[in-house]
Amino acid sequence: MKIVVTGPYEAGKSQMIHHITNGACINVERRGTTIAMDHGLANVDGLNVFMFGTPGLLRFRTMRKILSEGADGIIFVVDSVDPESDARAKLFFREIAFFLPGVPCVVAANKQDVPESRPIDQLRRNLRFLAGLPVFPVSAKTGENVDSMLRTLLYLVMMQWSSVFSKFAQFSGDKKGLSKLMKDLNLEREQAVGYLRRFELRKLLEVQVGDEQFFVKDSVRPLLENPVLLMPR
Repeated sequence: MKIVVTGPYEAGKSQMIHHITNGACINVERRGTTIAMDHGLANVDGLNVFMFGTPGLLRFRTMRKILSEGADGIIFVVDSVDPESDARAKLFFREIAFFLPGVPCVVAANKQDVPESRPIDQLRRNLRFLAGLPVFPVSAKTGENVDSMLRTLLYLVMMQWSSVFSKFAQFSGDKKGLSKLMKDLNLEREQAVGYLRRFELRKLLEVQVGDEQFFVKDSVRPLLENPVLLMPR
């Protein structure tokens, strides 16, 4: 899955990606500030999660737009300590909502390990634009609640695609898998092939030449059939 990690400057996006990927990430930065992107790969119960962190300075809007393209989910990081960052958070949230309308999103209220951090109920009052979104008190530094937050987001993503994923699992290995996918979901061939391409890139599927037959990877089949397995335990 492609997950975009975004939010204002110094909210902790790079450290979040570093923790989630166990350091298996790159950061294009200058003087400690991300100026292009963070990128890393994590594995959650056999599911490949491709993390893309956006630069937090307002002038890098074009780069954020490029990195956001095709994202399956959003981690929106806010600074629990600094009230002055709230106005910037509002601008960034409007931007990501414009780039990725309808894409599942969770809010990481970061820096909860700091004594001066604001509790969630206060953040919700100050950041009313986050109404309706799940907000997690997290610490990218210590890892507190980061796994629960990520698993919840992946569950929301999987549920959004559940009708497609269940058919992937059902028709995996069928020589007429694509045709059956099209028929059951009432899709044109171009749209169905687009789904195969999208999730082949995310390493959920292997697609045969000609696109008619595809195979779900054994490691992710249980998740496609029952996304609740991703939820925090």
